[in-house]
Formats: sequence, structure tokens, C-alpha cells
Amino acid sequence: MNIMISINRAYMGYACVMLLSLKEHHKDIPLNIYILHNELSDSDFLEMDEIIGSEGISLIPVFIPPGTVHDFQIGNWPEVAAFRLLAADLFDDSIERILHLDVDTLITGNITKFYNMSFEDNYLIACKDFLTDTVIRRKNQENCRPEDMPFFNSGVLLFNLNKLRQDGIYYSFYQEVLHKYTNLKIEYPDQDILNLVFGNKVKYADRIKYNYMPFFFKNHDTEHFYDTKEELEHNCCILHMATGNTPWKGIYKMAANELWWEYASKTPFYQKMKLTHISNMMFMMREIEKLNNANLNKALNKSNIPEFYEYVEELLYTQIQHDLSLSNILDNLS
Repeated sequence: MNIMISINRAYMGYACVMLLSLKEHHKDIPLNIYILHNELSDSDFLEMDEIIGSEGISLIPVFIPPGTVHDFQIGNWPEVAAFRLLAADLFDDSIERILHLDVDTLITGNITKFYNMSFEDNYLIACKDFLTDTVIRRKNQENCRPEDMPFFNSGVLLFNLNKLRQDGIYYSFYQEVLHKYTNLKIEYPDQDILNLVFGNKVKYADRIKYNYMPFFFKNHDTEHFYDTKEELEHNCCILHMATGNTPWKGIYKMAANELWWEYASKTPFYQKMKLTHISNMMFMMREIEKLNNANLNKALNKSNIPEFYEYVEELLYTQIQHDLSLSNILDNLS
């Protein structure tokens, strides 16, 4: 199985977590992992190899010179976000298909069925994105596409390299599209241009099984929100920790995040990632507390509802007890 990921040094730890989960569910399947990067050193790859282990999995560095995809360097997006646009340029005829996985994914089941799907003369196999219909209509209108045309997510993307090469869809092709249509609205460096170019030549796969975004379902489709490890592993093969609540940044405790941390704990990056997450949560907690205190004072001064007073009082009891418990733990540790 040929897998492609794109990382810089900042994403190395997340890549190791994802690759450990991939290896765990494909122990009898040889994995060739092509790592597209612009700054990693030999020692970085040696460290990754030691973490993941070499049995059954080969890490293959693919250096992309800085500035190669400068046409799609947009806003705060890292350059590596557009490396997947080089898929047809990088691999020879011996590789007929390759699966690109974002490093904020976690593998929870065997994906060989997805990997071996028939392309049916399509350039890509992907899953529909979780953008709202309103956003999709707006993006389609901006880029002169039919309003009801689906929009796929590029975090899990199976490339038909044979067809791309056959039809000359190399990086230079994306450049030509961008330069020819100067009014294009590119918000997501790779995803927008891929949807523009391949919108009607994509085969869609089951997004619950192969590109499941836990935070989206928690908020928008509770019927399919799985919040136990068993449910996730039974119903999903690829979790995508996107939509603003990655395990290392998020503030919601979900089974998907806990499962991600299980794999993270097997890497030397675990402690640093945990400390960063806790620091981020502490900062957010202080900001929320400032806002709540200001709004609470206003509400209390305006309200004369006893039930509201009692509700606030109970919340404050709970919060103070939690704070006191934390203080006791810290006192014992000091």
C-alpha cells in the first residue's frame, strides 16, 4: 500500500501518531510511506523510524524544495498543505495509485478495501466535506460551478496516478488554471483547486467510514456521533481530527480524542503535546472566566429571578470545589 503524507518539523509528532495507528491495523500489509517535506533532516527520519519501527513499514523521504508550490501559499497555511498537488510529478509509472492522508487523521480499522476501490475512470476517490450547504453554494457560485455540485474534503484522498499522468494533470496544470482564472476564490490551498479541477470526476466514498470528523457529528448529526472506542472502531476506519477540535487543541472530551491520546502516549512527543494542550486550555479558561464574570455581574444586577440565583450558586459551588481540589493536589506535589 502506497501512502503519501506532507509534513514539516512542527507536524512530525502528529505524523508519528497517525502512522502508529496505521501500522497497528495493517500488520500483514507492506506499507510504503512517502513523506513529502521541506525541512526534515536525516536525524528526524531516524527518530521517526525508531518510534514507528521498521517491520512492515518503510519511511521514504521526498524532499520538496522551499517555494515549489508558492502559487498556493495562502495566508497562514503552511507550504506543505499544497504538496499533494505534486502527486503526478513525484512518482513514476510503477506507482499506479497513492493515498494521501492528513496527519490529523487516526486509523481505527483496515483501509485496504478503500485503497483498492475501482476508480471507474475518475481521477480521485474522496469523501464529501462537512461544509454546510450554504457554504458549498457560496463557494460554487464564486468559482462558476453548478450550485449543487458536491465539495470533497482533501484530508483523505486516493489519487489515480495513471489517469493523472495520462491526461497531463501535473502541478503545472493547476498553475495554469490559477493564472488563467484570476477571479478564483482560493481559501483552502489544495482543496479548492482540486475541487475546481476534478469536481465532476471524483468517486465518493462513505465519509462516516473513511473520513469521520467527530466534532462535526457531535454538533450536527448526533445520530451518527460515536462516543465510545468500540463504536468508533466498529463504524469508522479513518477519523479526521479536523473542524477546530483537534485532540491537542480542543476543549471537548470525546472518545475519539482519548483514542488519539492513547497512540500519542507511545511517542516521545506525548509529554510536550500534553503540556501544550493544558496550557492552551488554561489560557482559554481564563478568557472565558473574564467574559463570564463581566456578563454574570450584569445579569445578576438585572435579574430578580430566584431560580436563576440558585442555578448560578450551584455552578459556582461546583467550580470552587474543582479549584480547591486542584489546589490540594498542587500543594501535595510542591
